[in-house]
Amino acid sequence: MEWLKDSALNAPDKTAIIYNDDTITYTTLYRHALKVAHALHRYNRIALMAENTLDNIYMIHGAILAGTEIVMINKHLTTAEVVRQMDSVHVDTLFTTKEMTIDAVNTNAFVNDALRASTTYTPVENNKDDILSIMFTSGTTGVQKAVPQTYGNHEASAALCKETFTYTSQSVWLDTLPLFHISGLSILLRAVMDHCTVVLHDGFHEAQIIDDLNTYKVTHLSLVPQTLERLLHHGLEPSYLQGILVGGAKLDERILTQSLKRNLPIYTSFGMTETCSQMITATPDDIAQARNSVGRINDNFKLFDCVDGIGEIGVRGEHVMHGYLYPEQANVHAFRDGFFMTGDIGYIQDDYLYILDRRKDLIISGGENIYPSEIEQVILNNTEIHAIAVIPKSDAQWGQVPVCVYEADDDLDEKIINVLCDRLAKYKHPKQFIRTDALIRTSNGKVSRHKVKEWFDEMY
Repeated sequence: MEWLKDSALNAPDKTAIIYNDDTITYTTLYRHALKVAHALHRYNRIALMAENTLDNIYMIHGAILAGTEIVMINKHLTTAEVVRQMDSVHVDTLFTTKEMTIDAVNTNAFVNDALRASTTYTPVENNKDDILSIMFTSGTTGVQKAVPQTYGNHEASAALCKETFTYTSQSVWLDTLPLFHISGLSILLRAVMDHCTVVLHDGFHEAQIIDDLNTYKVTHLSLVPQTLERLLHHGLEPSYLQGILVGGAKLDERILTQSLKRNLPIYTSFGMTETCSQMITATPDDIAQARNSVGRINDNFKLFDCVDGIGEIGVRGEHVMHGYLYPEQANVHAFRDGFFMTGDIGYIQDDYLYILDRRKDLIISGGENIYPSEIEQVILNNTEIHAIAVIPKSDAQWGQVPVCVYEADDDLDEKIINVLCDRLAKYKHPKQFIRTDALIRTSNGKVSRHKVKEWFDEMY
């Protein structure tokens, strides 16, 4: 699997990367990556605190050409968290530009030294079962799981994406998602497989993104709901866009309605680190047919342990990881009958898949199942709040009751209560409301229920 080499041969003068004022062709990208590969080839596995920069792109492609496995480390982690992740997958060398209290190699210095060297290097031939990347799940259950993603996983994921979110060698894909996340890395790899162009951003700057959409005639854009909403506020229009892929969290009705009114080509998706990015995608036609679904299913989806048609979603396919590297005991319950158990609860209607919530986020109150996302969507779509997290609170009488923590400019408790009274059964109503100026989010901009719950338990 020699994706970059093939692109350099078949489209040598095609623009591979646009980053700030730099335009890098596939020939240049390949030559630079080969030099970095020569410097990396002595490592079997490295940890990379990847940032959205050219040096990190050279590191990623260089590692691929060297056959070096890349452990992707979130740049927002503390030193203790980094050490814990590295130890769990037996990797000794960390590349980063961040000041750390542990020994690390400076990524920029390493790449600059490699590019200055006069060397030749013959890239390795990677097989589909070889590990390309290792990423960690969010750890919302307390243990961060190490997910190995093979070359075959990445290639199958790209093929699956292309079936619905169509792109070609002429496509221009703007990537503002972190490269240490599967969502950001997958764009980089899909682009090189089809030698299309990536416009790379090292942060989320609304005005710059909208300028670049027009300047570079961007055709494809990947966002999470929160970043889509921010771009809408800054006047996002279709321009040259052929597709906006939205994932990472459920797209609420308010944002979807605004997007469709502007004729934006919205695609909603459902994916995981374990499935090497999205496993199913709803096209604009699907959204018109089944507005809140994540797409049309096939034989690779199955519901388990159903009650009233609602069950845990299982998925299989070449894009699904083969098993966790750490902790190995997690694999005992990760698969069933050849399906990976996603931990998400949903239902199927007219061959369309609908996601309700994460199984671990389910609130059981007095024997009744309460789905936090259902409450969140009702409140989001009918009030002026900016963001929300519905979390469980222990209760002597009911076992658990829901609590609503919301981000808003003003106190909206009374308005929220009125909205809920008209739309949801009484047992689903939160028993406590807390307004905050800023909810805790992940590096992708997604509200972290887990972190909000930890904060609530400490404060209340």
